[in-house]
Amino acid sequence: MTGLGDARFGAAGGDLGSHVSRYLALDHPDRVVAVHRTDAGLPLFWGDPADLALEEGAWLRSGAAWGAAEGAYAAMHRSKPQTAAVGLTDSPAGLAAWIVEKLRAWSDCAGNLESAFSTDEILTNLTIYWLTGTIGSSMRTRWAFRPVRRARALRPGAARVLPPLSVMRPIA
Repeated sequence: MTGLGDARFGAAGGDLGSHVSRYLALDHPDRVVAVHRTDAGLPLFWGDPADLALEEGAWLRSGAAWGAAEGAYAAMHRSKPQTAAVGLTDSPAGLAAWIVEKLRAWSDCAGNLESAFSTDEILTNLTIYWLTGTIGSSMRTRWAFRPVRRARALRPGAARVLPPLSVMRPIA
């Protein structure tokens, strides 16, 4: 940003970019004035669960439940991305099944994918991955960043705001 003439700036990101924007702010707190992350990731806690309030413990357990039900893809991406990449690059039906399942699971569609995405948007997404053969490289990003696992602490003054339909949200 210095090259663009900006001494101070905001950063935004989602998915992997969410972590990039967080680390940018942690590494340059004198320059980054705000961070907008479109996802906060799963909650992490390394302390004694007995020290948590009942609501905090319930929130962490709900995060673990989500990870068990929906998070296997991330473990596979971090450990063996090429195994799935070969099959998905070789099979248009497999690629479509993989991507459509993720779109359905991660969108606010109540099971009706076309209420969140048009058929054209779905087919465009599938076509880009198929014609460019980039499903493998999209999976390898988690493998490449696997050593950066433990989150760094937020500094005082940081806040987390999660919309009501976030994958992980605090228990009311």
